[in-house]
Amino acid sequence: MATGLQIQSSRERAAEPTLWWSRIELIGIYAFILIIVIFDLIPFAWLITSAFGVKPENTSGLFFYIPTEWTLENFGKAIDPRRGDVVRAMLNSLVTVGAAVIAAIVICALAGYTLSRLRFRARSAIMYGVLLLQVIPATATILPLYLVMRDLKLLNTLQGVAIGLTTFQVPFVLWMMKGFFDAVPMELEESAWLDGASRLQALFRIVLPMALPGVGAATVLAFNGAWGHFFLPLIMLSDPEKMLLPQALFRSLLNYTVIDYGMMNAISLIYALPSLLFFFFARKYLIRGAMAGALAGT
Repeated sequence: MATGLQIQSSRERAAEPTLWWSRIELIGIYAFILIIVIFDLIPFAWLITSAFGVKPENTSGLFFYIPTEWTLENFGKAIDPRRGDVVRAMLNSLVTVGAAVIAAIVICALAGYTLSRLRFRARSAIMYGVLLLQVIPATATILPLYLVMRDLKLLNTLQGVAIGLTTFQVPFVLWMMKGFFDAVPMELEESAWLDGASRLQALFRIVLPMALPGVGAATVLAFNGAWGHFFLPLIMLSDPEKMLLPQALFRSLLNYTVIDYGMMNAISLIYALPSLLFFFFARKYLIRGAMAGALAGT
């Protein structure tokens, strides 16, 4: 009996260092995560404080500070047509990006279905060509795209920017759509064909409803990608009345000696709001699409 108690006691003493080491390791992990979270949140805290707060006297607006009071004056300056003109830029962005996303989804739905279901000679070459377009940096294709838009008389037009944004979103969205269409059983389409449906009818009535989470996820990612694009509108647009929100934000930084950080951060919050709202309402499709894609790859 005593021998058994001694063995148990020795086991407990041997387990104590391991237990303490596990606790230290866990504390270190949480401390590292906390540092990363603080490092990521400080810029957002400064952005919100600068946009809504009144800067104390003799304090640089470039640094984080405790505001003396809260105000919406910076948003008023952002909306003012003589200052930020953010309302016009917001409408231009919504129209342009919305058209680009709709065009990209329609094109990629048809092309993704074709690459998923049909077998033809150049199929592999097209797929790898699209993948190559995804790898090439967007800035490397700006000049050829600019020359094409110039020849088509689409420079300094929102239509030209929408077409350009569509071309940048198509490669990634196309691969996503093809993957989700691959996960839809072919037997369901064959049953629809036997009932007299055409390929397009089977696509819109069978395949797309079953791949709806993937379509929703592709729409969210295409919107965020097009909404955050800065270089293409900057190159193609020269009329201030046609500027998008990224250019409105950039214009507030042009004169670096007199930057109004409050107005700049107010524009930044307005710029981020549509993307956050779109993600909030479409997050279920993004999560379901990610889960469906993971299950399809197993």
